[in-house]
Amino acid sequence: MKRFFVLLIGLLLVGVIVFTIGLLLPEKYQMPCGTTGDYNHQSFWWHPWTRGVNGSPHSGIDIFGKEGTEVRPAVGGIVVYAGWFGDVSGNMIIVLGPKWKLHEYMHLKEIYVHPGQRVRHETVIGELGKTGNAAKTPAHVHYSILTPIPHVRLYNRQYGSGQQPARFNWMKMFWLNPDEYLRASSSAGR
Repeated sequence: MKRFFVLLIGLLLVGVIVFTIGLLLPEKYQMPCGTTGDYNHQSFWWHPWTRGVNGSPHSGIDIFGKEGTEVRPAVGGIVVYAGWFGDVSGNMIIVLGPKWKLHEYMHLKEIYVHPGQRVRHETVIGELGKTGNAAKTPAHVHYSILTPIPHVRLYNRQYGSGQQPARFNWMKMFWLNPDEYLRASSSAGR
């Protein structure tokens, strides 16, 4: 019994250390498609033109380009999912990056990575496409950032001028605005 508790405490300690290291890793963002002008900077969350499925918020930004354009990760990390994710997302890749954030890349035409693979800024992870519910739109990647650590300060945050029903406020704490991270990174790089 004593061995069990020693093992349990050891595992908990390792877990705390790994979690802390993940929070301390630096984040350096880049535009996933190498361009900065081909997306609506206000397309995140809730605008009349970007409502998600069933009236839900648009939890990312759509970055447009020529179909087949290479997509690279906005941040380095480990691929945790790569494949078909249903009729809404289509071909999707999820990368676990620094600060335990999940970076989602949806509507891809092709996927070039697999779960467990480490990716860096220069890794080509897929191609711009029109899969899922994007079949009737120009080729693009829907890029989202999801965090398991709630950002409570974002609960009542307004994005743009569109109607924002209060029933979705809790989601704002977990979906972060990619535009803010991409712009901050491009400003710091100048």
